[in-house]
Amino acid sequence: MIDGGAGVGKKRQYNGLDVVKVCLAVLVASRHMIQIFYPAESKWRLVIGAWFSNLAVPVFFITAGFFLFSKTERQSPGEGRVSVLKYCKRIVKLYLLWSVIYLPIDYLNWVNGGRQEGAAAILNYLQSFFFCSTTVQLWYLPALAVAVILVWAAYCKGLKVWQILAVGGILFAVGCISDNWYFNQRLPMGLQRLLGLYFRYFMTVRNGVFYGVFFVALGLWFAKNKREIPLLCSLAGTAVFVALMLWEVRRCSNTNMVFASAPAAFCLFAAASSIRWKDRQIYIRLRVVSEWVYLSHVYFFHLYAITAGWNPLPATKKGITVSILVPMLLFAWCMACLSERKTFCWLKKMI
Repeated sequence: MIDGGAGVGKKRQYNGLDVVKVCLAVLVASRHMIQIFYPAESKWRLVIGAWFSNLAVPVFFITAGFFLFSKTERQSPGEGRVSVLKYCKRIVKLYLLWSVIYLPIDYLNWVNGGRQEGAAAILNYLQSFFFCSTTVQLWYLPALAVAVILVWAAYCKGLKVWQILAVGGILFAVGCISDNWYFNQRLPMGLQRLLGLYFRYFMTVRNGVFYGVFFVALGLWFAKNKREIPLLCSLAGTAVFVALMLWEVRRCSNTNMVFASAPAAFCLFAAASSIRWKDRQIYIRLRVVSEWVYLSHVYFFHLYAITAGWNPLPATKKGITVSILVPMLLFAWCMACLSERKTFCWLKKMI
């Protein structure tokens, strides 16, 4: 969800995307909250946890690719290479920074998780750090950096955008099949053993290769395609494919990578990017809020757990939701407002 090149120079602001991004960031936070605090039979595990929230990461990938490659399209190949490397370096720095910020949470998880022996715990941490992430939402950052490098390298080597999309689409399909037991348990035993070996070392297919390449390449396609899809067509497509997502997650028990999220995210991005609203400071602030919500929300789960004993709200689904989401949004809004002041401009380096 990091906007490559957004806000550089005097250019059009995509206010519809800013609104969509903050809504999707809240959905991601809600998804993780529901997975931890809601009972297994709750309908919200399906509606938010498996359905709507699976739109978020694809749209974030597309948005990041779109802004970055919109910038490189106006540059020479050498300048574009510098921009891409600078962007990926920034993403890696953010991943390192937030991994450090979450070290206290990682320690608490280690203490409460049975305390692996020292060497085993360190090896598990390093494996998670390099191939997944140590905190549930941070995997997106290295995945974005890897996907951007792969798409840019393929494009510089002369591959057409449609060819990159074709390869990325195959990788995404492999990821969807590999990530979901409904599909992978129907594979031949040889492939199942190969898949088990892959997960043993690489842990997940929710990474830049299997998840990111296709959607970042879609961002490249949008950056090169100057014709906008009509808003009504995009909205209609979004409605149809989001409904198809519901059918898929109910039929196939998908919770992470959903086939129908690809066309749904395409249509949603097309709709949001075509909306013309008058430029206002609120949209820029919402863009920053979305970043803070996505990166910081896990801390508010632990804050709730620590304060639950004297929290005046009941420990019901509504009470938990209010106790977590309201402080989270207030914090994100305060960070966004503070970062606009010269004294606290360093906060911008944290997102």
